[in-house]
Amino acid sequence: MAVAGLAAIAALAACQNEKPAATPGASASAGASAQVQASAADALTAAGAKFKDTTVKMKMGMSGAAGIEVTGSLDGPGKKSLSSMKMGVAGTNMTIDVVQIGDEVWMKMAGVPTLPKDWMHVDTAKLGAASSLRTSIEDPSYSANLLKVASSVEWDGTSKIKGTLDLSKAAGANAAAATALGEQAKAVPFTATLDEQGRLLTMTVGMGQVAPAAGVGDMVITYSNYGEPVTIDKPSGKIVEAPASILGSL
Repeated sequence: MAVAGLAAIAALAACQNEKPAATPGASASAGASAQVQASAADALTAAGAKFKDTTVKMKMGMSGAAGIEVTGSLDGPGKKSLSSMKMGVAGTNMTIDVVQIGDEVWMKMAGVPTLPKDWMHVDTAKLGAASSLRTSIEDPSYSANLLKVASSVEWDGTSKIKGTLDLSKAAGANAAAATALGEQAKAVPFTATLDEQGRLLTMTVGMGQVAPAAGVGDMVITYSNYGEPVTIDKPSGKIVEAPASILGSL
């Protein structure tokens, strides 16, 4: 999840020694519940996988101390994506534009005096294994990797799913932020809504619920225009190589 990496992302332990003998009715009920649970988990997994086979537009926002707004487009079959992120931290505003075509990535960062103002070509071979930018190349949808660390997944109505996310295990998550959240990072509540074709429409991650003192709000992602044409081209104009000094932070 690139946004979580480029910006700071904000138990059931009771056991009974003795359990009552299960009646046939109770057993059937438990079996039905397990079937519903598995169905919700399967639907969520399938929704995340659909991004590879379609085009879609997305928006993401998170309010609070590190306010973030992202708009973007994804072309799964063409292995292309583009995104524009506006972020305000400590009174400083930044805009980060990213274009990905296959394994090629270009980035422009406005509002950072020490960096070039032109488009920068990023040598992805020099990115670390845990790089947030590398993760965004693999998951430009911003949610597919999150869905892989979902648990306690269940239906909440006919098209809404709820559960928790273990951000300490999410690919591309900010390790320092996850460490700061401690055990809370292992059970961040989320909700997701699907359309009639099982495609993801919205996903809300309850960052504000687990870390209200950090001054961050919930992260909300919306998806629209599935299957419609998107235009994603290599940036025009002057392009420079990204300085080696920033590759380690991407």
